[in-house]
Amino acid sequence: MSVVKSGTTGKFGVITVQDNNPGTVHDRNPEALDPNAVLILFYQNAVVLKNAFKDVETNVNTLGSFLWTMSELTDIRSCLSALIPVDAGLGSDHALYAGLLEQWPDSLSAAQAVATRQFLIERGFDAFSIVGRASQWINWYRSHRYCGACGSQNRIHGKGALLRCPACETDYYPRINPCIIVLVTDKNKVLLARSSRRGATFFSCLAGFIEPGETAEEAVAREVYEEAGIQVTNIRYVKSQPWPFPSQLMLGYYADYAGGDLNPCPEELAEAGWFDVNALPSIPAPTISVAGQLIEEYCRTTISKNLASTGET
Repeated sequence: MSVVKSGTTGKFGVITVQDNNPGTVHDRNPEALDPNAVLILFYQNAVVLKNAFKDVETNVNTLGSFLWTMSELTDIRSCLSALIPVDAGLGSDHALYAGLLEQWPDSLSAAQAVATRQFLIERGFDAFSIVGRASQWINWYRSHRYCGACGSQNRIHGKGALLRCPACETDYYPRINPCIIVLVTDKNKVLLARSSRRGATFFSCLAGFIEPGETAEEAVAREVYEEAGIQVTNIRYVKSQPWPFPSQLMLGYYADYAGGDLNPCPEELAEAGWFDVNALPSIPAPTISVAGQLIEEYCRTTISKNLASTGET
């Protein structure tokens, strides 16, 4: 598509409509999109699903598709406050947009708004990764409508993912909050903890935000000591995962136990302990979280090494 509309005045200021550019905001104009485009809709911090229903007998939710075609959204313009292109690797024939609904359209009476966390648990990360990426663009746009320096209304600027204040020219790029998540190991044992947050039932890795002026490795050592009271060494990076609640980037690490007595911080952890790799408690699913992947991969590798050393298969 090559349709360009400059200087369109919308609810959030004068912005430019331009296709195939992640981060450019379309001003409530779905008719300007390619008919092959698909949309992911959000309403009040939830993703909008079609053909979703709840079985009244079993009380089980059946989640529908999160991808909407243009033909299904012919009369939502008055309810739509923003359209943001999302680069999700769907191919050139399927441009993807994130749409923000300010009101619930009458035409979506059969649809259901489902919290993104619930969507993650019930659909798995392959589908959620696309929705998560879209939700981060929406959250950035919604949380940076006004300049934090002077209070003026921000506007999309140029072709990149940038909001700029027209009054003081302060720039706002999409915010990403870097966090570390670490599995502390001691040979055949791993340190797992249960959060003190209400409703937390599973055991997971230790995690925390990286502070200003701090390296990721320094954050690992600090967070482990603050939350569990122990020292670690041999800190090594493994993998990362975007976590859109609202916009974290989780940096996954392994670290070896170096000393100290386990002393869980009650403000952070309800309980913590060392678990044998063959006898784990309830942990996050590796299909949806880097925490589960760190735990599963370490335990699997350790068990395999133990079997090999004894000549078992």
